[in-house]
Amino acid sequence: MESRGHQIVAAVMAGAAMLALSSCSLGVKVREDWDKAHASPIPMGEVSRTWSELRSGRLPAPEDLEVYNEAVRSSLIQVADNWTRGGGRVSLLETTGGDANLRVDHATVPDLAAAEEIVPADFVKVRRGLRADSAVSGVGAPLIVRKARSEADPMIPDTGLWVPVTALLNLDDPRQPILELIDPTVRGGITYGGTEFPLSANYTAAFARDFQDRQFQFESLGALLRFEEFADRMGIYRVTPFHPDKEVVIFIHGINSSPSTWDEVMNRAYGDEAIRERYEFWTFGYPTGAPIPYMAAEFRDAIGKMLAFRAGRGARDQRITIVGHSMGGLIGKTMTFSSGDAEWNRLFKVPLAQLEIAESERETLRRMLYFQPVPEVKRVVFCASPHKGARIVDHPGAKLVGGLIEVPAQLLLLSTEIITRSADALTAEGLEFTRDRLTSLEQLSAGAWTTAEFLNKPLNPGVTYHSIIGNNRLPHVPVEKSGDGVVPYSSAHLEGVASELVVRPSGHAVHRTDAGTEEIRRILKLP
Repeated sequence: MESRGHQIVAAVMAGAAMLALSSCSLGVKVREDWDKAHASPIPMGEVSRTWSELRSGRLPAPEDLEVYNEAVRSSLIQVADNWTRGGGRVSLLETTGGDANLRVDHATVPDLAAAEEIVPADFVKVRRGLRADSAVSGVGAPLIVRKARSEADPMIPDTGLWVPVTALLNLDDPRQPILELIDPTVRGGITYGGTEFPLSANYTAAFARDFQDRQFQFESLGALLRFEEFADRMGIYRVTPFHPDKEVVIFIHGINSSPSTWDEVMNRAYGDEAIRERYEFWTFGYPTGAPIPYMAAEFRDAIGKMLAFRAGRGARDQRITIVGHSMGGLIGKTMTFSSGDAEWNRLFKVPLAQLEIAESERETLRRMLYFQPVPEVKRVVFCASPHKGARIVDHPGAKLVGGLIEVPAQLLLLSTEIITRSADALTAEGLEFTRDRLTSLEQLSAGAWTTAEFLNKPLNPGVTYHSIIGNNRLPHVPVEKSGDGVVPYSSAHLEGVASELVVRPSGHAVHRTDAGTEEIRRILKLP
């Protein structure tokens, strides 16, 4: 018989394996190669001729356009050097025709008024994390710009927001050059003389620099185990520039993961002009060990804040698509159905108003169990989502990990209050729902009330649903008996969805496979 020590080691190793299978966050690492920063004088005569060709609607020769684009970048480097040296005019531009005073026009990129850093995009080298290169060659110099979080714009993380920008050097008057900054996510080209020219842009550089900073917002394992440490970072944060006419996509990660799990998906999707010009991307980050109804209530409130933020800035299209991986898909699903007296009566024998608890705790219960669908949510994409639970969470190793998870203090207080003052008001399911060790892992058990009842609702006919499912079994194994190593097909499959794609071979991180990413792109391009 195995010794107790061997059993404990086996359980720990199984728990570690379960977490490794579930964790889908890969680190992004970049470096900025400023060795390219040569602030040479602008060859004003040659660059002015190229500008005149563009303004007249003629495409310059490739070598002439390359010289022009290099001059745009050089003008930025000169400004940076002037700032570093101090003692002179920052905007003084050295050209082969003498010094010129450079003026900056960022009227089309109002966010630049609060910019803290500007980096030429080709100085950014991705060393780890992103495989695709989403960039466009054209007119101008691609930049990335960091905007800091502020009271006026609180819906970006503390690390800030890096966005792509294109710079042009307007030489209508060579003696007074103007550096024009344009948002390429709003328009991918610029028209002169009746001809549209593509704008240079580098979306991968912006995503890579952004996720290198924000990937530590939620340390995967830490955010699973230590709720209170990460609670103040929870929320919806913007990843791409805001535009009032765009639709919203919110990406939600799963257990033992973080928003960084979507870096490659966003990078590749944003390389598609049809997606880039239609959507802005957001992520919902959260400590993943908390109970699902609690996190769903937090997500619902966060969506309300996001909608108010966008409406206050003139947004007219508030249509939302949610793309969720694993448990994130379940949280997204709760935005599309209602909960009320029927759910309450499965848990409690008395109405909410009669439950003997403090008003603050009563409000917590109301947020978790009384709600309506979010009308702006029109589409949900499930990626390896365990609609009927995941058998792996019943493994002794997973239970060992579950015992280490910190439950939100607010819920500990609530459950203690209910059991101490109103235990006789609980049904059998209510006792399960309120006991103080209920975590997201336990709620993903197939027999848990949350999985069997709370999440098991008919699909909303006003919402379109899609499923992407991983399959790591051999080809001869029937799909009905397959799975991705964490979630079986029988749990990820959902009747009534508009489309279902089974990706083979794929583990639980189906959204990070080429086929999974392409399917998300396909869905986003649907009407």
